[in-house]
Amino acid sequence: MSTQAPWAARHGGPPGRSRAGWLVAVAVVWAVLLAGLAYASVRHGAPTVREQRDIAQAARVADRAIGELVAAAGPEALVELAAPRYDTGCRVSVLRYGTALDRVVTFRTRPDDASALLTGIADRLPASYRAGTHPGRGDSGPTLRADAGEFVGVHGGVTAPGVVELTASTGCRPPVAGFAGQAEPLIGLPIDAEPARPLTALHATGVTPGERVSVPCPGGGVARTARATGQVAAASPLAPAAPAGAVVVTDEPDLYAYRSGALSVVLRRSGDQVRVAVGTGCPAG
Repeated sequence: MSTQAPWAARHGGPPGRSRAGWLVAVAVVWAVLLAGLAYASVRHGAPTVREQRDIAQAARVADRAIGELVAAAGPEALVELAAPRYDTGCRVSVLRYGTALDRVVTFRTRPDDASALLTGIADRLPASYRAGTHPGRGDSGPTLRADAGEFVGVHGGVTAPGVVELTASTGCRPPVAGFAGQAEPLIGLPIDAEPARPLTALHATGVTPGERVSVPCPGGGVARTARATGQVAAASPLAPAAPAGAVVVTDEPDLYAYRSGALSVVLRRSGDQVRVAVGTGCPAG
C-alpha cells in the first residue's frame, strides 16, 4: 500500500479547481488592463479616423467653406456673416466631451430671386463639394447640401422671401484648450468705422461698436462683417440710413437692407435700438 498522502492533502485541493482559480484571476487582471488602455486611448490617444481631428482643425475647414459660399454668391447678393457658434456640451465618445462649431452666412437678394441665388451658389461651388439643391416641402423653400471635406457639412436654403441662410457644421470634435468662443478683436480696420455711418444718418445716440467676423476668400482676400448698435426714436424710418445710389433689397419697418458699392448693410430695429451689420464679400475673379 502506498504511504503517499492524497494529492488534495498535499496541494490543497483538486488540480482542476486550482487551475480554474488562476484562470479567473488572470482574466480579471486582463480585463482591468484592457479597460485602462481603452480609457487612456479615448482620453489621450491620437486620432485614428478623420472625424476625430480636433475642433481647431475642423474650424479651418468650416471657415474655408463659408468663404467659398460667399465667393459663389457673387457680388450682387448682400452678405452677412454671423459670429461662430460653439457647443461645448456634445460628446466625442461616452467618456469624453467635445466641441461642435456652426458657421452661418446669410445672403439677401430681391424676394423673387432667392431660389436662383441658391442654385447659382450650388453651381459655382468647387466640384469636390458635390453641392446639390432640392425643392422645399410644404411652405419651406428649396435647400442646399454640400460636403466641404474633412467631415464638415454645408446645409441650408431659402428661409424667407429674398433670404438664403447657409451653415457649415463641424459636428462634435475633440476640444482644444482656450479655442472655443474666441472672437475676432476690433483692431481698427476700415470696415470698423462703416457701421457707424448709417447710424449717424439716423441721428442715433449711444453708438457702440460690436463684433467683427471674417472668413478667408478662396482667391485671396477676406470677407468681413462688422456690427454696431445705437438708439433712435422708435417711430423714425430706417430709409434715411441709405446713401444716394444705394440698391435697396429689403424695406420693412424694422428691417432695412441695401447695397452701397461693395458694402452690404442690414439694419434691424427693436424698440428704440437699431443694430447694423456691414459686410464685404469676396473679390470678383
